[in-house]
Amino acid sequence: MPDIGGIRTMSIPRILYIAPHWPGAPAYGAQQRVLQIGHLLKKIGNVSLVVLTVPSAEEKWRSRTKTEFNIARVVTAQSIGQRGVLSRLRHELDSRYVDAVQPTDRQAVLNLLSQHDVVWVHTMSAANSLGIYQWPHSVLDMDDIPSRVYESSARVGSSLSRRLLDRRMSLIWKRREMRLAERFKVLMVCSENDRRYLGMDHVRVLPNGFQRVSNIERFPSHPSRIGFIGSFEYAPNVEGMRWFCAQVWPKIKEQLPDACLRVVGDGTDIASEWGGDVYGLGRVEDAGSEIGTWSAMIVPIRRGGGTRIKVLEGFARRCPVVATKLGAFGYDINDGEEVFLTDEPNQFAVRCIELIKLPQVAETMANSAHQWFLKFRTWESYEDIVRAAVESVRRKN
Repeated sequence: MPDIGGIRTMSIPRILYIAPHWPGAPAYGAQQRVLQIGHLLKKIGNVSLVVLTVPSAEEKWRSRTKTEFNIARVVTAQSIGQRGVLSRLRHELDSRYVDAVQPTDRQAVLNLLSQHDVVWVHTMSAANSLGIYQWPHSVLDMDDIPSRVYESSARVGSSLSRRLLDRRMSLIWKRREMRLAERFKVLMVCSENDRRYLGMDHVRVLPNGFQRVSNIERFPSHPSRIGFIGSFEYAPNVEGMRWFCAQVWPKIKEQLPDACLRVVGDGTDIASEWGGDVYGLGRVEDAGSEIGTWSAMIVPIRRGGGTRIKVLEGFARRCPVVATKLGAFGYDINDGEEVFLTDEPNQFAVRCIELIKLPQVAETMANSAHQWFLKFRTWESYEDIVRAAVESVRRKN
């Protein structure tokens, strides 16, 4: 740290950014957080990227990533389920245990740690999979808190055995989360509620965000469309939409027989089998134009952690949103003002119908949500939060 005229100044930091998602991959929630935080880190320092990936990842994702980031290392990761029985048992019984990737990859990452001033790690699972327990000069970004994910699953599990297994996994992860303060210098979570849940020092809030959208066009289709956006490679999206199609959609069709449900995202073609006038569109190149035709966006998520970026996309595009309470979890928004919130199937249907039949109500709510988004949840407004975390780590070194 140079000393100029008696005033200590910090040089441009060298930041190692470790992520289990390619920033250049097609857009989805976790990928967008990784990409946008990467953009903010580049405004603050010189960033080198380590990507934990799977062998099937497409080479074009690497090519797109290389146009924006210096890729220092690509590491092939394994899920817990792919590891041996002994490794899985140790993971469950020993809260200090971390499994390792190939020794050469682990050592390469350790070498990179020593060459950088700050390391920013996306998710505890990524940190654990690298086989490193204590991370020097580090920020851990937890967009999901694993124990809360399992806790929410236990509340809606389809069987008693499934609910008991999820509660057990929640306790296992809670024990591991209690040790985070000894492993990382700063912890980042998505909401104040998550910060209170962890209940420890050095926890800061970096909310999810969405980019500003210019030239918003709203032209709701007739017959009316309700829409959902989200990858079906993410189990809570699949479970939430199955619930909606089984419990809510038939009630909407009773009142609005011409309405259709449009489901956008990787793997969503299976949704076409879940009810009449349900269309699984797969990935749509221009999601904005598709969303512009919807009378309402639904977020029927009943399990998961963190916060849902799809809520913010609806707000950013002035599309009115109906969500479960968990679907809009972590956002300081009000039922009936920026969003309609309900966990009850009949009420969920009533709210969707209201937005279609009363376009003035829909427009007023969408405009309120859009103003809230512009004030509180654009990615560019978070630079100071990211900068403060980086500088805090450097001061502790």
